[in-house]
Amino acid sequence: MQKRRYLALQGTASPFFARIQQQLVQMRASSLRVNFCGGDWLYADRASEAYDYAGTEEALADWYRNALNTRPVTDLLMFGDCRAVHQPVHAVAAELGVRVHVFEEGYVRPHWLTMERHGVNGRSLLPKDPAWYLEHRKYTPPAPPAFATGYNLYVRAYHDIRYRIANERMKARFPYYQSHRPYDGLTEYKGLIKRKLFLQPGFDRDSNKVVAELASGRRPYYVFPLQLNSDSQVVVHSPFSGIREAIEQVMRSFVAHAPSDALLVIKNHPLDTGLDDYHAYASQLANELGMLDRLRYIEAGHLPTLLDHSRGVVVINSTVGLSAIHHRRPLMALGKAIYKMPGLTWHGSLDDFWLGGEPPDMGLYYAFLDYVVHHTQINGDFYSKTGIEMAIPAIIKRLEADDA
Repeated sequence: MQKRRYLALQGTASPFFARIQQQLVQMRASSLRVNFCGGDWLYADRASEAYDYAGTEEALADWYRNALNTRPVTDLLMFGDCRAVHQPVHAVAAELGVRVHVFEEGYVRPHWLTMERHGVNGRSLLPKDPAWYLEHRKYTPPAPPAFATGYNLYVRAYHDIRYRIANERMKARFPYYQSHRPYDGLTEYKGLIKRKLFLQPGFDRDSNKVVAELASGRRPYYVFPLQLNSDSQVVVHSPFSGIREAIEQVMRSFVAHAPSDALLVIKNHPLDTGLDDYHAYASQLANELGMLDRLRYIEAGHLPTLLDHSRGVVVINSTVGLSAIHHRRPLMALGKAIYKMPGLTWHGSLDDFWLGGEPPDMGLYYAFLDYVVHHTQINGDFYSKTGIEMAIPAIIKRLEADDA
């Protein structure tokens, strides 16, 4: 059997990838690392040999081909398969027969992370044939319960701030590196701190009032949860250039085709920084469309309650889609998503969804969910010490078993 040689590309802003590499080294596996920026260097495992890539994005494909040939690599590890630093490697890996293992936030929330061969979300190789999952259900045991990982936003923010500071301090070493994030760290955190420390109490109060009104059942409503504008799943795996474009399409379709007594509820992402004022944008558009009295925009609120009482849910490709199916709500997915298949989502047009959307096939849902959890999910998280330590043994076990 060929000796495995792992090359870790860009990971999370946390010790997560370093812990994987430390475990690989303890097992006497060969483990290399690429640093693309100061944050990568800061969180790198010092016992693993590392490359610094200080070139341009345009030169990456040739650099990858040379690196993978010079020190023959059998396996690549990366967080997110759509980042600019990762996109050129996929064709090279396929050409050279190198396995690709992609990590991403969990398809199933909370307490899970995704680890999948080849790609995730829009690049996932998970079948899209409902009959396939129903056939394989007899071979797939029920999904196990997830144990709480200890994740909290403050630990994640701590690591992210350290990562960004290292990027700034080491700019001279990595002169061409550009983050996939649209704003610099100071700007993003000023927005996030303002929202979480000063605006959140008002958001919670106002949103809870709206959710209580909706749950009373006086008027039917549809839910449209937003994603982050920097989310690669929006940028790469949807027909939209950004969130505003998605808001406009959904609102225009709703006002023209939804039941006249129905409301549209737009719920902002909990980690949105507020730098793009979607509330103001949606309100202005609602005024132009003559639907101000039919729009409810909320910054917070209990999502399960919101889903439970809704007539249907529209997503781009958010993991909220799986939650909507779990709550038996008709679902329209506008982008590429692993759950986008007949029986789980509406496959007609958005205009027809408002009146024609049907509840999902729950037998198919559980067959799909069990398979996805067993084959792509790891109980753990990327940021907390306990969550990382929970995940490492399962990750190593999957890497060792993945000889296909």
